[in-house]
Amino acid sequence: MFNLLLDIDSFKFWEGAKKNKLLIQKSTISKKYFLYSRSFSGVAADESFEWVESSGKGTIYSFTISHIAGGSEFYVNKTPYIIASILLDEGVRLMSNIVDCDHSIVEIGKNVKVVFKKLDSDLVFPCFTIV
Repeated sequence: MFNLLLDIDSFKFWEGAKKNKLLIQKSTISKKYFLYSRSFSGVAADESFEWVESSGKGTIYSFTISHIAGGSEFYVNKTPYIIASILLDEGVRLMSNIVDCDHSIVEIGKNVKVVFKKLDSDLVFPCFTIV
């Protein structure tokens, strides 16, 4: 799935996840929420921002069920698993996994909430489960 690269854009996100906090960015000027890519958020590149804790609530925007192991050690022998685009209540969309539920109940538009999965000593991944 991924090889985690901690960079200036994502460091606070991953540190927040270690504390079971889903952090997103908020412009201090327009007050719009976004995560990483400002170019698709309507937030200008020169706007300052702050990291804020998301409610962790949202809806399933889109999803797929993978029957092929992902590209990381964390997904070996874990198929099938659900990859989803989650639309947070704050208007931010992010990719994650849907976990801890029967795959047959997953539908676009269903409400979800964040749950944190400790993958190893340095990596906690924010996933979502059906509410």
